[in-house]
Amino acid sequence: MIRVNFCRYVSFASVAILMVALQACTPSTQDAVEQQVQVRDTLPVYRVVAPFTAVDQRGAVFTSSSLAGKYWLGSFFFTRCQTVCPALNRVKSRIQREFGTKLSFVSISSDPEFDTPEVLSAYAQEYAQEGGAWWFVRMIKDSMLAVASQGFGLISPAEPEMHSTRFVLVDPAMQVRGFYDSEDTAAVAKLRADLKGLGL
Repeated sequence: MIRVNFCRYVSFASVAILMVALQACTPSTQDAVEQQVQVRDTLPVYRVVAPFTAVDQRGAVFTSSSLAGKYWLGSFFFTRCQTVCPALNRVKSRIQREFGTKLSFVSISSDPEFDTPEVLSAYAQEYAQEGGAWWFVRMIKDSMLAVASQGFGLISPAEPEMHSTRFVLVDPAMQVRGFYDSEDTAAVAKLRADLKGLGL
């Protein structure tokens, strides 16, 4: 009887030591999650968005540093546009409802002389969801064109357009990771798939 109990004790001790050893060799849950996210991030890097400063719909100074460490979706529009801009922002509003807690949104006016903070604030109420991080901003025209052309790569500085139908996905390191035409349902579906693939 003593020999049997001793053998059981040795057996239980061996199993316990083995479990501790296996646990030591297994990466933590957090490491495993980080590795999984890294594996899913297969999007190309197109360019880097340089720092910029603007004024938001509340009249507050907005800087791109507010976006550091976050994924965000950028686009251009102007409030007097009655065609592609409302359609673009309706699509963006649906995306915000789906991903708003993990994704930030920035809409840059290409008509800064007309789009004052008061005008932007009224416009934002039509599209932005309560509690979400969606900034409608204006900046001096030269800065706006620099962000549109050099930062996002959406327009040619020689032939600037008043707006674009494309969304630009930017990562936490301010790198452009994707372009998506808001008028193309397949492109919008790909945007959703890419956001889910990034774990958002």
